[in-house]
Amino acid sequence: MDRDHDVLIVDGYVDEPSTLGVPPYIAPQVRMLAGCLEELELDWDYITVDEYRREGLSKANKILVYGGVTVPGNYLRGRPISEREANEIGRAGEETFIAGPLAKYGNVENFDHVVKKDLPVYFYNHLSGREEERWTNRKEMERWLKKGSVVVKKHPDFPDPLIVEISLYRGCVRYFTGGCSFCSEPHYGKPRFRKQKDIVTEIKELYEKGVRKFRIGGQSCTISYMAEGIGDTETPRPQPREVKKLFEGIWKNCPDIEVLHLDNANPSVVSNWPDESERVLRILVENTTPGNVLALGMESSDPRVIEENNLNSNPDEVYMAMELINKVGRKRGENGMPKLLPGLNFLAGLKKESSQTYKKNLSFLEKVLKNDILVRRINIRQVLSHTEDFEMNHKDDFKKFKENVRKKIDRPMLRKIIPRGTVLKDVYMEKRDGNKTFGRQIGTYPLLVGIEYPVELGKYKNIVVTDHGFRSVTGLAHPFKLGNASYEELKAVPGLGERRAAKIFREQPDSWEEASEIIDDKVTLEKLKKYAEI
Repeated sequence: MDRDHDVLIVDGYVDEPSTLGVPPYIAPQVRMLAGCLEELELDWDYITVDEYRREGLSKANKILVYGGVTVPGNYLRGRPISEREANEIGRAGEETFIAGPLAKYGNVENFDHVVKKDLPVYFYNHLSGREEERWTNRKEMERWLKKGSVVVKKHPDFPDPLIVEISLYRGCVRYFTGGCSFCSEPHYGKPRFRKQKDIVTEIKELYEKGVRKFRIGGQSCTISYMAEGIGDTETPRPQPREVKKLFEGIWKNCPDIEVLHLDNANPSVVSNWPDESERVLRILVENTTPGNVLALGMESSDPRVIEENNLNSNPDEVYMAMELINKVGRKRGENGMPKLLPGLNFLAGLKKESSQTYKKNLSFLEKVLKNDILVRRINIRQVLSHTEDFEMNHKDDFKKFKENVRKKIDRPMLRKIIPRGTVLKDVYMEKRDGNKTFGRQIGTYPLLVGIEYPVELGKYKNIVVTDHGFRSVTGLAHPFKLGNASYEELKAVPGLGERRAAKIFREQPDSWEEASEIIDDKVTLEKLKKYAEI
């Protein structure tokens, strides 16, 4: 690190049902924390946990750690902070603070302050001699989010491929029933909708600093933004006019946004208010970029599990919501992906599940596939066992269900969504594994793209899809120059074969006439023209 500071923020990355902060994302909570330190006019610095792994810590009087996961996931590049790493950091500073899911549910030691609610307000009050645990109020949140926009310049992914997570509100519309048994969102209480002007101002602050990619993902249900009936019903009435006002403001002030995506919708709200929800969905399709996903928190198809865990929707409601999202959003956009599709979440380890639970879940997905309802991604995860109520009593059934979904549902679904020959634009090359290169389009739940030969990392490529895995696709840079292609690149062309690839590599044809002399099969030549240019 360059020098010592009074305060050091360690971004341990957060992954919760309504917030994502694992690279290339940066979450609202760490930006609020930076804003608090800016307001206090303290000398501070920010590092990610990945930077800590590479470089260690600089000295600081106070170290503030934020991170952890509510439901574990798989990550391509960044990895959320572990309990071991957190405890190492807890021993490193004169005074140490930790907050986020790891503080709520993890086994953290060595910290002077383990904060279950918002760290910015706790730290702010601590400096004035008050030890107070509470959530930030609206005025504090708005001040600190805007002041904290400066932190993005310290993120290793700034300015590209960084994507900034923006919150519409905190809390859950089902807060008065306790919400879903596993979820942390109801802990925030009654939803506090942020005003359109505040959200637009925050995005504008970030935009002026160079950010061009945003995800409005820090909320439990996008459709319920400014909905009517909060506190009176679990399915408040959507307000399309309010949603439209928000997006008009965003694009008016930030016309060159490259990615604007979303996350999360409550299927029960959509199915109970189909007309209003369809209007909202059309606004979303018109005002966001392609490749967008609305994750539906289904969690289980088993009525017993749904009732015992107070889940938000039944299978009929989820299916109806998926149909409506498909109706409005399945058309392919300019980046090669459908404009807006549903995603599905399943959780294992919920209360009262049985072997039948997994059979019902698979049956639901088979119905979805059979009836040509597209679903962009199916997350199957285990609930974080932070209470004794959650136990994995059916591990073999869970494993079998996961395998069946990957083989019977995921691959056929991918073939429907992204057929061979589809060109995916602006795939960011992120990771190398041997001779293979992996990349993703930057956005919400991006599809993993594998390339069977080395490609320069940190660059964007257009990729043509050549094959499908269970949750990923294989492709080629598109189009590639036939005359100067590598042997590995040519060998990866479907149907070309090693012999023809070697011959083309040796002779380097500079016209299709020359190529036709090398490839005596017209069918193979025509296939090659789909991938290469002279």
